[in-house]
Amino acid sequence: MDHIERVKEEIRCHWFKDHVAEVRGEEGLQVITWGKPGTNMYRTKYVLSGNNVFVSGDIGEAVYSLTCAATLKNIEDFELHYFTGKLSAFCEERWDFDENLAKKELKEHWEEYELNELEDGQEIYEAILSAIEESSSMESYRAWLMNVYQDTSADSDVMEGVWDFGKKLPHRLIGYWVGLKMVIEQSERKKSKTA
Repeated sequence: MDHIERVKEEIRCHWFKDHVAEVRGEEGLQVITWGKPGTNMYRTKYVLSGNNVFVSGDIGEAVYSLTCAATLKNIEDFELHYFTGKLSAFCEERWDFDENLAKKELKEHWEEYELNELEDGQEIYEAILSAIEESSSMESYRAWLMNVYQDTSADSDVMEGVWDFGKKLPHRLIGYWVGLKMVIEQSERKKSKTA
C-alpha cells in the first residue's frame, strides 16, 4: 500500500470514523457540516458556492476553484490529484517535505542517470544531500538547491531532476477530499434507503 492509500485509510478510520454529514441549502449554495456528533474533533465545514469549494474547521482552511459547478454530483467522480489540482488557497504550505523520501529519490536518480560520471558528480551529490538534511520544507529545500546550483557546475538538467525530491501531499489536503467522498457516500446511502 503506498503512502496516499495509507493516509486515506487512516483518515477514514480515525479522523472521520463516526462523522455524520448535515447538508443545508441546494445546488448553487450548499453548506455541509461534517463531524462526529457531540465532538469538535476533525469537524469540517464545506461550502459549495458557484464554482468554488470553501473548507474550514478543525483541519484548517482551503479554497478550491473548479471548472464546473461545485456540486456533490460533479465532485463525485473527481480523483484526489484532480481535485487537489484545483486548490487555489491553503492555510499551510502546498507540499510537505519528507527527508527520507528525498534521500531515496536522490540515490535512485543518481544511479539511474549515472551522474557520478560528471567531473564533480560526487561533490554535487553531497551538496544536494546536505540540502535535503538541512531542510524542513519544500521551500527551504528549493532555496538550498539554488545555492547548490550556484556553487557547483551542476547544469539545469541535473537540478531540474532533483527539484521535487521529497515532495508529499499533506494529510490535510487528502483529508478534505476524503471527507467530501464520505459525505457523498453517506448521501447516496440515505437516498437508497428512502427510495
